[in-house]
Amino acid sequence: MLENFNVAATAVVPFIVYVLLGAISKRRGIVTEEYLKKLNGIVFKVFFPFIMFANLYDVDFSTLNGGTYVFVTVIATMVLLALLLIIVPLCEKENSRRGVIIQAILRSNSVLYAIPLVESVFGDVGALKASILVAFIVPFYNVCCVAILEYYRGGRVKPWEIIKNIFKNPIIVGAIAGMIFNLLPITMPHAFVKPIDQLSAMATPLSLFVLGGTLHVSSMKKNAKVLAIGTVLKLIIIPGIMMYVMYLLNIRNEELFAAFSAFATPVAVSSYAMAQSMGGDGDLAGEFVAVTTICSIGTIFVWIVFLKTIGMI
Repeated sequence: MLENFNVAATAVVPFIVYVLLGAISKRRGIVTEEYLKKLNGIVFKVFFPFIMFANLYDVDFSTLNGGTYVFVTVIATMVLLALLLIIVPLCEKENSRRGVIIQAILRSNSVLYAIPLVESVFGDVGALKASILVAFIVPFYNVCCVAILEYYRGGRVKPWEIIKNIFKNPIIVGAIAGMIFNLLPITMPHAFVKPIDQLSAMATPLSLFVLGGTLHVSSMKKNAKVLAIGTVLKLIIIPGIMMYVMYLLNIRNEELFAAFSAFATPVAVSSYAMAQSMGGDGDLAGEFVAVTTICSIGTIFVWIVFLKTIGMI
């Protein structure tokens, strides 16, 4: 049991340190929120692509034993989306909130959390499995969430615009570039590999630092009920169902944990900006990011201990 706690602590504590450092720096006036927002844009556009590139460039596809966990995760996400499209409109009357709630429950911060989280538990093999899954799931999130928010603000969903936005996404660009260089019959010189790896390593600490400095947990009383229900579904119930499905399909270890990380991690930070720019309830979207981020520190720790104790990872 002590070993399981150590594994969970090793995975979660670095996230806490980075977030707290950002929050303290903001509180002491070392950085401003305006600066952090600009830094967030830099991290997303410059550093995130290197995470995807570095992990997919190093993939040895001949060693992979199928992609069942990827297929199951994508299908499960589709099923979850279908259920949310039926249930949420029955419970929420305002269109500006419907899209935000669906996005919050559906969309996880896979790039920021899943890859480093799985890597912290399973090492390079885990990072590989998570990177492959993220390369599939992130485009799906982008397509669905853009379409949903556009629909609920009364606009016309334009497939070509969505496709263009997907391929302009820095994360997708990094993934495609990594795949191309992986498949090319040449080896990248170490002089280039080293800075790419270093830039990739900077992405997670910087992103969590920014997140800690920009989190707002005040003025949430009016949305307390929907935030509580959405957070419990997001971090506890849905991951629990997914783990049971994975168990029945005999998916274990790093593949199971990669799939788990696609469902049990906080709402993507970018969902806040997307909701604001597409007529959604931006305040509610930001509150979902804050609440799920804070609560996930505890829930992920407990999940890791539980999954280790019962031998699923």
